[in-house]
Amino acid sequence: MSQRWDQVEERLDDYESQLDAVYQLYHIPVLAALMAFMLWNRVRHYERMIGENGEPLYRGNDPYYHRRTTDYVIQNYPFNMPYEVWSGFDTGTQVGQFGTIFDQLVATAALVVGLGDPSQSTVTMVTLVATPVVAVLCVVPMYYVGERLGGRLGGLIGVLLLALTPGAFLSRSVAGVYDHHIAEALGTLLVLSAAMVMLTVAQRDKPIYEFVETREFDLLKRPVAWGAALGTALALTMLVWPPAVFLIGLYAIFLFFHLSLEFLHGHSPDHVAIPSIVAMLVATLLLLPFIATLELDTTSVSVLQPLFAVLVAVGAAFMAGVARLWENRDLPRTGYPAGVAGAGLIAAGVVALVAPEFFDFILGQIERVAGLGSTDTASTVGEAQALDNPIRFFFRSYGLAFYTALVGVLVILLRSAFADRSRAERLLIAVFVVLMILFTMTQRRFDYYLVVGVAAANAYLVGEIFQFIDLNDVRKDVTNVETYQVLVVIAILFVVAGPLVATAAPLAAADGATTPGEYQDWQGSLEWLSEETPELGEYGDGGSRNLEYYGSYGPTDDFQYRAGEYGVMAWWDYGHYITYGGERVPVANPFQQHADQAADFLLADNESESIEILEADSGEGEGTRYVMIDYKLGYAGTTKYNAPTAFETRHDLDRSDIGITTFVETPQGRLQPLYGVHTQRAYESMRVRLYQFHGSAREATNIVTQFNSLNESGGFGTAPEGQVFEQYESPDAARQAAASNPNAVHGGVLGQPAEPRANRRPIPVSSGRPSRMPSAQTRHRNRTSRPSSASMGRESRAPARRTPRSERPSRCGFRPPTRRSATRSSHRPTTRGTSRWWCPTRRPATTSTAPRRATRTRACGPSRATGSSPSPTTGRRPSSVRPT
Repeated sequence: MSQRWDQVEERLDDYESQLDAVYQLYHIPVLAALMAFMLWNRVRHYERMIGENGEPLYRGNDPYYHRRTTDYVIQNYPFNMPYEVWSGFDTGTQVGQFGTIFDQLVATAALVVGLGDPSQSTVTMVTLVATPVVAVLCVVPMYYVGERLGGRLGGLIGVLLLALTPGAFLSRSVAGVYDHHIAEALGTLLVLSAAMVMLTVAQRDKPIYEFVETREFDLLKRPVAWGAALGTALALTMLVWPPAVFLIGLYAIFLFFHLSLEFLHGHSPDHVAIPSIVAMLVATLLLLPFIATLELDTTSVSVLQPLFAVLVAVGAAFMAGVARLWENRDLPRTGYPAGVAGAGLIAAGVVALVAPEFFDFILGQIERVAGLGSTDTASTVGEAQALDNPIRFFFRSYGLAFYTALVGVLVILLRSAFADRSRAERLLIAVFVVLMILFTMTQRRFDYYLVVGVAAANAYLVGEIFQFIDLNDVRKDVTNVETYQVLVVIAILFVVAGPLVATAAPLAAADGATTPGEYQDWQGSLEWLSEETPELGEYGDGGSRNLEYYGSYGPTDDFQYRAGEYGVMAWWDYGHYITYGGERVPVANPFQQHADQAADFLLADNESESIEILEADSGEGEGTRYVMIDYKLGYAGTTKYNAPTAFETRHDLDRSDIGITTFVETPQGRLQPLYGVHTQRAYESMRVRLYQFHGSAREATNIVTQFNSLNESGGFGTAPEGQVFEQYESPDAARQAAASNPNAVHGGVLGQPAEPRANRRPIPVSSGRPSRMPSAQTRHRNRTSRPSSASMGRESRAPARRTPRSERPSRCGFRPPTRRSATRSSHRPTTRGTSRWWCPTRRPATTSTAPRRATRTRACGPSRATGSSPSPTTGRRPSSVRPT
């Protein structure tokens, strides 16, 4: 019997040793599984993001500029673009937050994959999967941060949240979103990891200023080394995205609270101040060689980033020095934080008097990221918009994990305030979470930073709970497991991850995010622009091409464009499309450069004013020669229709001046936008006259648009229960009917102005003739080769066929959605996809036999935010026709 019992005990000992081995290594396969899921979920719809001709169909406009800068690095390896002359006519532009080490790293990966000479398909593949790979790389520092706060289980919980969140971290890291956002998140995780280690080492080794005086550098080695690591991480993150300078400000706020608490609890601020000073100085030294401008600028590496780092270093030294003075004079410690804060306010007042521009700039930046609201111009950028319903937003992104994170932050703050000496790294995470919530409520883009804080705070809370229920006892003897311990573990997993798993939120979010953007609708127009318009330098009397697409040009405030070089006017959202896909120079771009000029032109109410704007603001070279307008700018009720009013400078217009948004009440009692109605001022604007009328004459309508209720000064109304339109015998009768009905307007629907409009005045014909253009295949082949002669890729063409009468615009302003080849006309705009071209200076037509891919026809239906205007004949939105 005893022999059998001995065998059982041996087996139990073996089993416990195996269990211990599993406990030591279980996190590795779990991490591998989570990383595999993250990668699979982000790339499973990869094929959606490649067009029929192999071109990438990135989501958004910024990825196309990242692609341009990546291509530039490949052609000029390893250098980034010093100055961009293919955007921002007629000055050029600084690339700023584009063309950073992020693009250099992706270009290097493409060169490695392509064995030194990558094809366009190779570069496309690398750029499509770059952000999913970066997202997976975030797992390593995320686990490390979580493990430091809550042990290995805490680290796994943090990574689990990172993998399951359906918020911005996922939507910005799927295949096809080739942007720097997730690289910012990775840089932030590296900064937090380095800072947490530095703070722990500093609290343990306790460096003080006397070590410097006595040259006891061995006692300073580890804190200073980790301070240098933090400075390096900060510099690298700002080189990826220069506006990440806010991380220095965040660390400064943490320093104020932590050093104050340290002094209140009887500890020297030197311990953390010394390595923090080293970190800021190292970041400054690393950033100095990369300064691109001596002006204060957040979007490029300027004097701001190193200056801010130096100011934080000075602030840390000041707090350490004041603490010594406070202690030497035996002042009450409770007055130290107020004394430091008072000195800071005095310093701010001095700066406001001595350097008011600098002071206003800093205040403006603080308001921009933490003001809990958006300016009119910022609200036109999706990622810069403030949250209108934060509670719903945070629950959709994190489920209940957001609220458990708040609990974790509260526990950290209480311990930091009342414990004799709490761990500084925990307070850093608490400050990070609180500020990221504030930033995200101001600009939703910061959600992919907030996910790091939510994951870290949950990791801390889970670690505290597991420590409280004493799971280490179970590891020593599995028979010690209690029922309540099992229930607690299940409850934690359910609360943290249950809602996200139950709703399959990450899968649904990835499905919705992995979709091509507007570029797909613009491809036909961009092909026409590239192939049927003169190359830069060859317009009019220009001799030959002067600007190389991958050429290097020195930084300047105003690039001088030469004869034959011209610009293309479009709304700023589409500038990168024109640079990348059309290989022409847009006037406005998504940097919001010249956005006011574009808005003034589009909203100009007469032709002489519009020509004056073009000649005054972009008159170098041949000036602006082409205008591009799409349905989102040409029809009321679309997502971008009102955007120009936030930028225009001439007429002080607001959205109520150019359109009336019609709402309908939902069964839940909420008002939902249904369609838009044009005002007479909208019909007078250049964009509507060009897009809806081709600049031609238009008679007043005999149609009246009706509302159930109308607030014309506010620009909104509610849809009527009956007929939307009523037709009268004459325009005068319609005008009188609208005047007698406070809930009706004369005209307002597509192509139906209340007042007649004369056709546009002819403009003198240019004498120049455009040269022949390379085919689409030749143009893309040239992109993979090194830039050389300007005549590269030229080939002869046969005459293009004449457009059949059946395919020409009809009187009603619509064209049947048929497939055809494009023929340029000097008398009417050319339509490709959803956009329309108008040439201010009429020119002879060119010939081309380049193969054409039938462009995707987009219905004039509702946009994602609001519907477009309904048809005047049926009261419904047209769904089977496209505008001409």
